[in-house]
Amino acid sequence: MKRILTVGAVAVLGAGVLGCGVVNQVKQAVDNVSAITDLADRLGKSSQLTFTAEYKTDDGTTTTVVQQPPKAAYLGKDGRFILTEDALYSCTGPANKVVCQKSPVQTGSLSAADQSAYLSAVAGGGFISTEMALGLMTAAAVVPGVKIAQNTATIAGQKSDCLDVTGIPRDNDPNAVTAKEFHVCVAENGLLTRFKGVGTDDKALGVELTKFSGDVDPKAFVPPKGAKIVEASSPPGTGK
Repeated sequence: MKRILTVGAVAVLGAGVLGCGVVNQVKQAVDNVSAITDLADRLGKSSQLTFTAEYKTDDGTTTTVVQQPPKAAYLGKDGRFILTEDALYSCTGPANKVVCQKSPVQTGSLSAADQSAYLSAVAGGGFISTEMALGLMTAAAVVPGVKIAQNTATIAGQKSDCLDVTGIPRDNDPNAVTAKEFHVCVAENGLLTRFKGVGTDDKALGVELTKFSGDVDPKAFVPPKGAKIVEASSPPGTGK
């Protein structure tokens, strides 16, 4: 069973008399939103960057992200996931027997949930993409009682602003694996440089940038040489 990370968050403010405890909770929520807004906005703009970034996951494997808008490619331990202007390629299999399923999906039309599932398939369930990190940050900002601390770090030569987020309540869905705490860092250019978290199943998840370049190899956006291309009318199932 694939391990997919989710975070559920709903903030409810009653219409009754506000006691000191409620006032403090509201103030903390406001402070949390303020702390996250700038970093989340910066991270969101990374979709416009052209780069090659190598990330090391908690299980010691490496995933390479290559982006040249509107194209993006994720090269992981179990395959390759490619989004181009008009197609999606999901490539798996050993080097001499790679099979790529090609479907007519545009970069902007693939849901975040499906994209996360594809990435988990090629990079492992502990891999955290920019979209996943952004979703977790946004959700955590409005959860009452969550604590956020700000700090800085230099990661793979990239000066980054970081947040430590703790005290996230467990999701009501018993089948969901949610983050109960996480540490996230974003570079000045908007690149995700680190995400380290602990799920409610007590398993570590996350990535850390190890190499970065503003150059890209065009070959990253095409199936590997010799791969068998299987045409499909819709994207392959994500196993959800």
